[in-house]
Amino acid sequence: MSDQYWLAFDSETGGLNPSTADILTLYMAVVDENFKVLEELDLKLKPDQSRLPVAEAGALKVNGIDLHKHLADPETITYSEAKEKIVVLLKKYLKKRGRYSNLTPLGQNVDFDIKWLQYHILPEDEYDEYVHYGKMDTKMISDFFKSCGWFPKDVGNLGSIAKHLNITLSNAHNARADTLACVEVYKKMVELMESKKDGGGQSVDLIALLESE
Repeated sequence: MSDQYWLAFDSETGGLNPSTADILTLYMAVVDENFKVLEELDLKLKPDQSRLPVAEAGALKVNGIDLHKHLADPETITYSEAKEKIVVLLKKYLKKRGRYSNLTPLGQNVDFDIKWLQYHILPEDEYDEYVHYGKMDTKMISDFFKSCGWFPKDVGNLGSIAKHLNITLSNAHNARADTLACVEVYKKMVELMESKKDGGGQSVDLIALLESE
């Protein structure tokens, strides 16, 4: 079995800019090539040194997080504690090929979540030690499908993509639910492309196809 894994993750935050708000939840899963979740972390977060998290009212309205309940929850841990758990998970599955990691990030608009993770928990230089520089972003794939006319123009966010692909997203703006839905979305996208192969199951030679037009 291949040891190439997806590192699927999502976060819920207190705003749009990590320099002016805090990350409140983070879900991270190691997923194999058959889209099976091998291990997961579902974290509720708070800043170090007893600092209260900064969160905008609009962001809390979207993600439904009650800050008072969030901070009172004994499962809520500090950024430093979260970093320890994340590093343990990454080290467990990391197998480098030269300088390249076998853990490729997967998410919806995944750059957003990478930015928050690096700013508050796992600095960029440490992140780069464990995670591949490439990424798989279902939003970018969806945008490409729209430009090809395969997806309708009104498909955009994760909820609309999931609905279009007949995938249930039961709890939007929940890091775990969004991540697992995103994995299913990517799986369906792969299946869609595989369905474009010819009847014998062989890949179409795209260059030859284009030259025959």
